[in-house]
Amino acid sequence: MERGVAISAHRRDSAGLAGLHDAAASGAEYVEIDVRRTSDGALVVHHDAAVAGVPLSRCPYPRLRELAPRPVPLVAEALEIIRGRARGHLDLKERGCEHEAVALALAAFGPDGFVVTTREPASIAQIKRRFPEVTTALSVGRGFWERGAAVRDYAPLRAIRECGADLVAINHRLARVGVLGRCARAGLPAMVWTVNAEPLMSRFLADPRVAVLITDFPGTALRLRG
Repeated sequence: MERGVAISAHRRDSAGLAGLHDAAASGAEYVEIDVRRTSDGALVVHHDAAVAGVPLSRCPYPRLRELAPRPVPLVAEALEIIRGRARGHLDLKERGCEHEAVALALAAFGPDGFVVTTREPASIAQIKRRFPEVTTALSVGRGFWERGAAVRDYAPLRAIRECGADLVAINHRLARVGVLGRCARAGLPAMVWTVNAEPLMSRFLADPRVAVLITDFPGTALRLRG
């Protein structure tokens, strides 16, 4: 990439719709949105699986808008905000929204204008079968603290190869205990998430094994990248 490590601006739920506009205007190469589905089938930008204690899987979109302290955009609305200002970064938080989310992103950005990340190898495989041109990354480290989940996180290469992912998205803690190096030796470009401390930003921005740095603070990362 021309400017070294690319930056993906993560939009936090607490930042609301204004945070999405800020991320799109930040100058980062990517804007990350978290994708979930409500009980009435709407694809929404929301990190957490519940709002005000109500699971999104049991909450229709109109009710979600009432419960949420800030506006919860539809994925289609978010992509329109990002389009023309940055590339898309869709982080799929659950199964069942793969085809619709990718179709929306293809319409907004074209096949080279976005990346899809997910912790689910089956989702990657499903996307690659139907949309082989779409860039995907298997996310590892989300279960870093879960009992029984760390085996694949520490040794993700088999899962990555089997599902057909193009990149690996590594939790920054996992990246520092050898997983980044193992993936690099296998020829896999890496995205590292979610990096918010300046010393870690500087470290990963200078690391040739890192393709994309994901952060809640894109302005800081851009300044450090120079």
